[in-house]
Amino acid sequence: MPLRPKSFFMLSLNTILLRPAPIAGERDMENTVPPATQRPSIDALTSLRGIAALLVVVHHMGLLMLQPLRSTVAAMPLEKCGLLGMSVFFVLSGFVIHYNYADRLASDRESGVMKFLFARLARLYPLYLPIILINYAVNVGRAVHSGRQLAASAYSASLPAYLAGMQSWFYATLNGFNLSISQEYANNSWSISAELFLYLFFIPLALYGGFKRHSTARGVAIAVAAIFGRILFVKFSELDAVRTALENALGAVPSLDVGSWLVYYSPYGRLFEFLAGVGIAEIWLARNNQTESPQARALARVIGAIACAYIAGSFADQVLFDYPKLFGGNRIYSGYAVAVPAAIYLICRSQRWLGKLASWWPLLGAGEISYSLYMLHGNLFPLFLVKPHDTLAALVPEMIAKSIAFLIILFAASWLTYRYWEMPCRKRIVSFYRKSISPRPIRECDIAHP
Repeated sequence: MPLRPKSFFMLSLNTILLRPAPIAGERDMENTVPPATQRPSIDALTSLRGIAALLVVVHHMGLLMLQPLRSTVAAMPLEKCGLLGMSVFFVLSGFVIHYNYADRLASDRESGVMKFLFARLARLYPLYLPIILINYAVNVGRAVHSGRQLAASAYSASLPAYLAGMQSWFYATLNGFNLSISQEYANNSWSISAELFLYLFFIPLALYGGFKRHSTARGVAIAVAAIFGRILFVKFSELDAVRTALENALGAVPSLDVGSWLVYYSPYGRLFEFLAGVGIAEIWLARNNQTESPQARALARVIGAIACAYIAGSFADQVLFDYPKLFGGNRIYSGYAVAVPAAIYLICRSQRWLGKLASWWPLLGAGEISYSLYMLHGNLFPLFLVKPHDTLAALVPEMIAKSIAFLIILFAASWLTYRYWEMPCRKRIVSFYRKSISPRPIRECDIAHP
């Protein structure tokens, strides 16, 4: 989630893209806390958020919309786009949440928790709820019209979990559907569900984690423990005994096995990526208060460069070479667990070409509208489907034309949604919160005269 990216509310499109400003809702929420706890924005985090959303869009566009590409050499890189995009998303979330809220929760326990929850709900729910409800209505309508009563029943049974944002917390089966992905074109909301779980986890971590003073050693320990935890969790999910026991207890559906749910969809697997983001944010905060040695800077650059090389190599795997020991099967999850936090830290601290690229206005603009991009694209790409009804060469013009049309409409719809729905709703929620916690002013007539 974004690090106070800059608000476009009531600004022109040109101004928005060229000069991003802090999110109105979160900035208003920040005005209720002491200035010492407010942080300067980091452009790279906003840009990386846009890149993460675009990676997921490309993943779904390439494998679900442009279906002929499934049988080409592009299929594996397109699959990696989705895996990398989600890993970046959860590591960024940990970084941004810790960077923005750790101090405030640690120093203001009484009201800090409510401020945190209101800020995050104001960020997510104004768009999340309409997407869920509209998709539910469409799904049920289509199922009833086609006589699929079991599907209609599954949609209705899963709706309360979706409205509460808890659908990814449990592995449950409903009439052949898995709860985490049982609303068709709203299935990408599983990540928002996982995010809500991680917010709740972060509250006690911030309250009792001793973050009033920041420490490089603590940050390194958290990041390293989280990386190893993710690797061990992936190994754990591969065990046949674990999968069999969970399937016997919870059931199973062909569309999503329990091992894939544990690693990809569940908040329990994503928790380690979130904590890795917390760790590198702690290092960042501690570094700003300390003089960093040349050796530490050089080490961070080397680790970050290796991480970027691994990520680049993962896209070349099974295209230019085949190296399953590094990139095959679930090893890609472990590899990204190591590489993504290190690459994010390198990009954020870079003052050269990486840092300049991260401050490039198209990336900042994509980062600003990334939540709308992510939530809306799943509902738009079915309108531009290309099915394998001819040879690949014959389908290329159709795929190019529909891809261009899809991206233009997606970006326009996302910008309009951000400006005219997300931002006004966010401001109203924050305004309601600020009014509800403000003491009623004492009027003269309230004072008892002697």
